[in-house]
Parts: sequence; C-alpha cells; structure tokens
Amino acid sequence: MRSHSTRAASPQPQPAHNLAPGQVLWLSRQDVLDAGGADMALATQAVQEAFTAWRAGQALQPAKTSLRLAHKQQEAQAGVVNVLPAAVATPVGTVFGVKALGAMPGNLAQGVPRATGTITLFDDAHKMPIAIMDAQVISAMRTGAVSALAAPKLARTDARSLGCVGAGVNMMTQIRGLLHALQGLDTIRIYSRGASKHQLAERLRQCYPALAVSAVDSAEAAVADADIVITCAANVNQPVVPLQAVNRPGVTICNIGCLENEPQLLAHMDVIVSDNWQQSKHRGVQTHAVAFSRGIIADSDVTNLGDILAGQAPGRTSPAQKVFFGPTGLGIEDISLAAHIYTQALARGCGTVLSLWSNQPWI
Repeated sequence: MRSHSTRAASPQPQPAHNLAPGQVLWLSRQDVLDAGGADMALATQAVQEAFTAWRAGQALQPAKTSLRLAHKQQEAQAGVVNVLPAAVATPVGTVFGVKALGAMPGNLAQGVPRATGTITLFDDAHKMPIAIMDAQVISAMRTGAVSALAAPKLARTDARSLGCVGAGVNMMTQIRGLLHALQGLDTIRIYSRGASKHQLAERLRQCYPALAVSAVDSAEAAVADADIVITCAANVNQPVVPLQAVNRPGVTICNIGCLENEPQLLAHMDVIVSDNWQQSKHRGVQTHAVAFSRGIIADSDVTNLGDILAGQAPGRTSPAQKVFFGPTGLGIEDISLAAHIYTQALARGCGTVLSLWSNQPWI
C-alpha cells in the first residue's frame, strides 16, 4: 500500500486497522481489481447482502439523480452523469456512500471508456470519507451480479442458450453473471453494430472454451430461439430488438440498458420484474418504465426482485411463462460491493493512503 501526505515527511504505509480520521484510501481501477473487484462470487454475495439489508430496514436508497443538460431521450448523444447515494449495513458495519458515474457515447471513438466515475465511502462512526475508488469495475460487476441473483428465479431450469444484443463491458459481466448462476448454459450468440461482437466472442472462447460462441449479423439472429435474451446496447434510445423476435413462450428477457425492447412487448409478458420499480419509474428510460408511461402496464404488473429473493413473491412458476427483467441499478448494490473491496484492499495492502486534513487549524 502506498502512502501520500500533504506534510513534508511521508508517513509509512498504514495497516488495515490504523487508518486515522482524515485518512482516505484511494483505489485506482487496478487496485480495485487487485482487491477482488472482478470476483463474480463476491459481487453476487455483496448484492444479495444489499437486498437483504434493504428488506430488513437496514439500508437507505434515495432516488438516482441523472444530471443532463439535454432531454433524457437525447442521452444517447449528449451523455449523462448519474449520482447514486446509499447507506447499507454490511458485515463490517453500516457504510454510507455515493457513486458518481459519467457516461459519454463519444468516448469510445476517442479510445477512452464510455462510462467512468468514482465511489466515495463514509464510515458510520464519524461520517467521514474512508475511501475513494474507481467505479468502472464495481458498477459493471454489480450489474452482472444482479442478473446472477435473478436468473435462478426467472429463467427456465433447462435454459441452455443466450442471445446477446450489445458487446460492451456490461454485456461481458452479464454473461459472466449468468454463467455463474446457471450451470446448463452452453450456447451464446452475440450481435453488436461494430467489431465489438467479434472481440467479445473471441474473449469468451478463450475464457470458456467449452461454450459454443458465435458473433452474428443481426439482432434477430442473436435472439432467435434463445432461452435467455440479454439486451445491453449503449447509446440507443430506440428499440434494438423487434417484438416478434422475442415474444415466445418460455423466454426470459433481461433489459439491462434503456429503451432496448419495444414497449408493447410488456403487454405480452407473464412476469415483469424490476430491481426496484419506484426507481425504474423515476429514471424513466427503460423499456418497462416507458411502457408504464404509455399505459401499457400498471404498477400491479411489476414485482420487485427483492421480494422474489426473500420468498415473498413468485418469480417464474411455469416453463411456458414469458418473463421480463429490467434492473435500473441501485446505489445499495454499489456501496455494498465497494465496502467489500475496501475491506479486502486494506487486508491485501492495495491502494494509497491520502490525508484530507490534519489537526492543525486551517482558519
């Protein structure tokens, strides 16, 4: 662990239990990875803990704030900065935090990530910052972990094939999450508008040589007869999958991005699930939220994932049901996973200790 200070003499690296008030652990993306950020089992555990804490009244989840100067339907061109505050009980105590993640579609053409940001954690005892870390890995991993938790409740037990529309970072963590949760998957078809489908297919072949992975030339080809359909296409504000291509008995649709499926599709679904329906409606850009705004579905048609995980509501109850899952992404998921990464970073000596202030008067 490296240590930086504003004082003339640089202090020695601090062990886990000796960080003092005013000291903050800085974790770069590589530090987050070194602390276990790419561990899907850890991400799934952390997200499950977040939902459990929320149901127990041990979490706070304010609404996500989306900062944009353009209308929300123009996010695909103008970008957005999302701010997700939360507080959640974790195995190491209650942690407060906020993720600020910016997404700019034009970034990829410039060779930089589409979405970047930071997560800041505050402790419960002093309400002081204890960590500032890169948010890219955690944000993508918790998104995959939510689908990993949902899949055993929503997918058919005999599901074998994935049809994927989109080929970015979040699609990779979606696939990893589903492979972690469902042991019978053996076929993956991928479509995206550019060369990324070939790149993702090759990476999956390297990581999972037993799988049959192919890049295809259309969204329809990707989702045809797929047991599970995943849409996670960046920079779109129009449906990328025709209704008739996915409206069939037994299908499970995971709508990870925004308006990726036709809103009318929701009228044909037997089960509609959100990670939190109030948050989805507040965000207002995903397929099920748009369907609600157009009067296609009602509040009573949507079930929260937390209720299903807790056994208070059913998920899929028959193989023939058509199931739609649309997670918006919650701050409690980010903060719960970030707390685990913080703890493991301290234990492994990852990151850099920074001093925000000293005890000397400043005014």
